[in-house]
Amino acid sequence: MAAEIIEFPERGRDRLVSSIARLETIVGEVERIVADEPEAGVDRLLAIMERMGDQLVDLASLVLDEGSKLQAQKAFISLSDKIAETRLAFEQVEDRTRT
Repeated sequence: MAAEIIEFPERGRDRLVSSIARLETIVGEVERIVADEPEAGVDRLLAIMERMGDQLVDLASLVLDEGSKLQAQKAFISLSDKIAETRLAFEQVEDRTRT
């Protein structure tokens, strides 16, 4: 009887590949918007940045140790807060220019 080599997928590898593919899709979307729709607006680009941050946190959870995961999560929470502040600032500027 011949021995068969059975390859088991690396744990988390499918999630890692999937997460990277989603991140690449987001990057492609940003590149397309910048090239084809520069008037798309800051709000749309900020929304994409939030999605990209979520994907990066997902990737971090797959490849980093627990301490580094927590640092990454804190960094992206901070990024999300800054995005919210930026949105608010742009809304206030738009309100002022309309009146």
